[in-house]
Amino acid sequence: MSDTEKVCKTCGRIITNPNNKTGLCPKCQKIGNNIFGAASAAGLIVLGKKFGPKIIKGAIKILKR
Repeated sequence: MSDTEKVCKTCGRIITNPNNKTGLCPKCQKIGNNIFGAASAAGLIVLGKKFGPKIIKGAIKILKR
């Protein structure tokens, strides 16, 4: 293996794309994106439940003015 070849951080697969900046192969990158998407969706739901009523009340007050 030469110095220019990159290896995936999680599975050890050789990355052939020279423009890859993540250090992950396409398969591991897809898995990581899915996990990140699920976690951010769960975070938005939690924030929506906690601050949703306050935001709606504030929007109604602004619209009434």
